[in-house]
Amino acid sequence: MKSAEEESSTDAQHRQIQAILAELPPEVIINILSRLHVGRLLCFRSVAKPWRSLIDSSYFKNLHLLHSTQTKSNLTLILRKDSDLYSVDFDSLNDAVELTHPLMCYSNRIRVLGSCNGLLCICNVAEDIALWSPWIKKYRILPSLPSDRKRDKGMCLCGARVYGLGYDAVHDDYKLVRISQFIGWDYASFESEVKVYSLQMNAWRKVDDMPYVLCYTRKMGILVSGSVHWVVTRTHEVDQPATELVIGFDIVKERFGEVPMPEMDRKCQIDVGYLEGCLCIIAKYEDVGVDVWTIKQYGVKETWCKLFTVKQAQGVRRPKSIRPLVYSKNGRQVLLEQNHEDLVWFDLESQMVKKIKIRGLPDLFEAIVCAETLVSVDPSKREDKEKEGKKNKKRDDFLAEGFKLVL
Repeated sequence: MKSAEEESSTDAQHRQIQAILAELPPEVIINILSRLHVGRLLCFRSVAKPWRSLIDSSYFKNLHLLHSTQTKSNLTLILRKDSDLYSVDFDSLNDAVELTHPLMCYSNRIRVLGSCNGLLCICNVAEDIALWSPWIKKYRILPSLPSDRKRDKGMCLCGARVYGLGYDAVHDDYKLVRISQFIGWDYASFESEVKVYSLQMNAWRKVDDMPYVLCYTRKMGILVSGSVHWVVTRTHEVDQPATELVIGFDIVKERFGEVPMPEMDRKCQIDVGYLEGCLCIIAKYEDVGVDVWTIKQYGVKETWCKLFTVKQAQGVRRPKSIRPLVYSKNGRQVLLEQNHEDLVWFDLESQMVKKIKIRGLPDLFEAIVCAETLVSVDPSKREDKEKEGKKNKKRDDFLAEGFKLVL
């Protein structure tokens, strides 16, 4: 229990803070708040109703998201191993902390289906799917879909299924894309079925099929420039390797399109990635190394450039797989996931690789970069937006009022 002297000292500190805040313009205060971690902001929501209204508004959520994206602040690495998820703070890269996720009651393996604006989409072996914000600790279980089975007797059961999560900025909607691929018994013919889940509608619906063959059966789509991307081929050839290419599913228009490929040696295995807002192609050459290409202007073939090469002798171990995750804050290094075993810094100038030691790091994992945001899994309604529009016009008033209240 606090003594009278301690309470008096605390009250004096509160009055001093109030006096300082009263001198600051509302825009400055909003700017300060937008730089804070989500955990601190959630504490501030309980200070007063005006604070809660501000922090809960789409205006502030978008501002906080924009600042986190532009400055690489509030970034976290999410690591998946079997049925467990871990988080690693990007600024410190010290400890891997196990997360409590919505599908914890299942001891089976889980998958990360996608990540967008701080939201994670995960599923278990039974294909229960959860859209989840680890930062505000809210989630939504998606409506289940029946098992896929083609009526055509010439088609076998589902041969591949992939997902991708994206944000429809036109309709302010988060969408999950599911592609199910069916291969014929002759191993030459194929069919696909594409369904899209809308958070606003909380429902799945079928869209036009995809006329390509998926190269990887369980890799999540990579979201870049409003489209979710996968590696595919045009035909399903058994005797000889088909030419691989990259396609994107436009989240707004809900249609597929091919991405122009760079001029590169095609005798390699390719994968797609994301780095600093740009689409990447990771080209693996057997017993040689891995090239990482990035496109500076989405859709413009001439803007492809080879960012760097990880040679076999450079890696801590033989680079069987390389995935670029994020640039360092000074832009001189790239954080890589190597062989699903290590996190390493690749120096763009010296071309050297340095392994990172993280306490509690799983021995085998998949890593993605996720921003800590206030984005919610609760769909925003039109009437809520109209009310919020009126609130935004008065945000200076209620913000000023909030800072006059006792902290």
